[in-house]
Amino acid sequence: MKKLLAAALLCSAAATPVLAQSTRYYGAIDYGTVNISGSGTYTSPGALTVSAGYHFLPNLNAEAGITMIGDATANIPGWGRASGTQTIISAAAVGLVPVNSNFNLFGKAGLGIHNGDINGLPDDLILGFGGQILLDPKLSLRVQYESLGRAKFPSSPTHVDLTRLSLGVAYNF
Repeated sequence: MKKLLAAALLCSAAATPVLAQSTRYYGAIDYGTVNISGSGTYTSPGALTVSAGYHFLPNLNAEAGITMIGDATANIPGWGRASGTQTIISAAAVGLVPVNSNFNLFGKAGLGIHNGDINGLPDDLILGFGGQILLDPKLSLRVQYESLGRAKFPSSPTHVDLTRLSLGVAYNF
């Protein structure tokens, strides 16, 4: 019983600083350009992401979001012209590395489900990295590069890779 009590006290002492954080939830809006690469030529549509996150630990967040990709067109050899839009619903773990008190580097890994005219492969892996400047305890600016997975234009036999460079803001609640 004494070992159980000691373990419980140790766990509660370790968790107390995490519970003392005043900002556990955050929201973010990011806008950027999607680069589509594969056989053929493609436009680079804009993409808006709205996401919400939770600070589990000082250096670990969970983030879920929806990315809306604008109209993209493609000229695919042997298939002609195709166009379409896409939405990606994603969930990711975000690891933070503080550089100083006002700047963090971060890495992101998760899964995304593609939906829309540009058909994605289900449960694509989403990977990303970036930097975040803390303007004050509530507001920060961030820039990130993400691999959004693979997709397929309608009536095309080939898959394309989607990447995005974006700029955004995050607000801690």
